[in-house]
Amino acid sequence: MIGFRARYSLAQFLELHETAFIVVLVSKHDILISVEEARLLTELAECLRSASDEKLLSLVEEIARTAGDLRARVNQKYRHDERFSDLCRCLQLDGYIIENNNLTQADPSISDAPSLDDDLLQELKASGLSDAEEIAKKINTSSDSFRSSPPNYNACLNDIRVALETLVRAIATTQQSADSPPYEQTKWGSVLSFLKAVGFITQEEEKGLAGVYGFISPGSHRPVGISEEKMARLGRSLALSMCWFLVKSYRTAP
Repeated sequence: MIGFRARYSLAQFLELHETAFIVVLVSKHDILISVEEARLLTELAECLRSASDEKLLSLVEEIARTAGDLRARVNQKYRHDERFSDLCRCLQLDGYIIENNNLTQADPSISDAPSLDDDLLQELKASGLSDAEEIAKKINTSSDSFRSSPPNYNACLNDIRVALETLVRAIATTQQSADSPPYEQTKWGSVLSFLKAVGFITQEEEKGLAGVYGFISPGSHRPVGISEEKMARLGRSLALSMCWFLVKSYRTAP
């Protein structure tokens, strides 16, 4: 599914064009918009936020096919290029890629799943964890680094690694009791071992968390043939999935 970040980026991109053109374009894909010139960007954000994924994907597919025409309609080309680039990167974070005037899905198996970023941030907010706000900030900063111009893939992975590490430590703190084993809070492996010892995670889950952490850590090996951009997107997606798993496990634990 398309997350809120990509929806807002789409609104910013469309706002570059004439109002009449925008109305026709979005209406063509059965997205209703009430036009008020002074509030055009706000109206776009509201209608795109509530639009179904099916309608949004149809709209984005046309934007991808007609990118040349849309660029020609904007007088200041750099504004089009910057906003279009931001839209593409926001869509990448949701698993959609615009390439060669086509919109493709990186992983068709997640087509019906909610945006991982949106779902995770919502779960974090409801978790009551003491560091939830700081973890959410790192998740958002990670996406900002991916979308920056030029993109900073190292910072993207570093921030999501810190988010994962902070989340694990925050959960471990809640699992302490008078008879729980001691552990070194500053050491990743020790915290994971503690969570396994108290039964919060299994041995296989410990291995999975350790593997993802190693994958996104500085100096991890990049396989031949995979670009830095794809590795950053993959690593961030894996870490987000682990964060989501941990928060859901925490919230549903007896």
